[in-house]
Amino acid sequence: MHLLKLESIQKLNAKDKTATLSNISFELEKGEILALSGDQDSGVSTLIRGILGLENFDSGKLFFSGPNLGKLTIKRPKIGVVFQDFALFPNLTILENVKFGLKGSKQEVEQKALACLKWLGLDNLSDKYAEEVTVEDRFRTALARAMAPQPQLLVLSAPFSQLRAMYKHDLIAESRQCLKKAGMSVLVETGDSAVAMAISDRLAVFHKGYLQQIDTPQNIYQRPLNSYVANFFGKRNEILATATDDGFYTSFGFIDDERSKVFNNKVKINFRPEEIKVKKGLRQALIGTVRQCSFYGDHQLVALEDDLGKSILVKSSPNKVFTIGSNVFFTLRSFKVEDAF
Repeated sequence: MHLLKLESIQKLNAKDKTATLSNISFELEKGEILALSGDQDSGVSTLIRGILGLENFDSGKLFFSGPNLGKLTIKRPKIGVVFQDFALFPNLTILENVKFGLKGSKQEVEQKALACLKWLGLDNLSDKYAEEVTVEDRFRTALARAMAPQPQLLVLSAPFSQLRAMYKHDLIAESRQCLKKAGMSVLVETGDSAVAMAISDRLAVFHKGYLQQIDTPQNIYQRPLNSYVANFFGKRNEILATATDDGFYTSFGFIDDERSKVFNNKVKINFRPEEIKVKKGLRQALIGTVRQCSFYGDHQLVALEDDLGKSILVKSSPNKVFTIGSNVFFTLRSFKVEDAF
């Protein structure tokens, strides 16, 4: 059952009347975490502002489920928001921040706020001020404040961008677990593809105001609908090949594959850096020259070049040693084929 439904949403730029959002349609299911992601001019921020009622759309329909979660209505439900800068009150304690906006008797408000702090592991910091706690605990406080009134919809507006890198992964996992246990319906606005994949049940990718693809993170990463979506989640290698009855001839060598029989002439071979397996010998392998190595701790990315100067990236073990200028043999664990023209 969906909580939010958008139909053919359109938003025009006030200055030049170009489309900021074009024909956007999707649904948010009850209890679902849906990430909206894209680059700077994707239109996601405008879409979020429209959903929150801070901007008007020029055309299209926006519906929410009513109190019984059955009937659609244009009336906005109670929406909780966690902003990018957390928007905490510096003159209030952690507990007082969470209590802000809660309704009920003094005792009821106190109990609700304390319960929410305990839920997020903040009960031992209730009397601290925002400047006295870590940025991660400020995020938890903002999340607790947004969740405390039990909104029907929760919007996270790029709050993970403030977190320190060494804690971000764990806090994203912690937040997802907390939101799923609470059964919250959540929209996550983020330009960070790693955050979008890690926190969401489904992921919507936007580019220049158009919805490119909406699906599970796994399907979007493994089966992107176009090059923009594919490369938004990390480099995807693409090489030209000639299809014959025997396989594909590429500038890195020959690929023996029966799929070549259904293609005519030029094709594109698409594969991720992690789908390359480095080999010790030439048997049934492709070959490239090492041009660059970039170390990332748990892995390294190696740039291999063919005789024509075409480069691909290989994701390899951090312990493997590559020498610049040396030749490397490799095979493809899996790849996708499409017509080049």
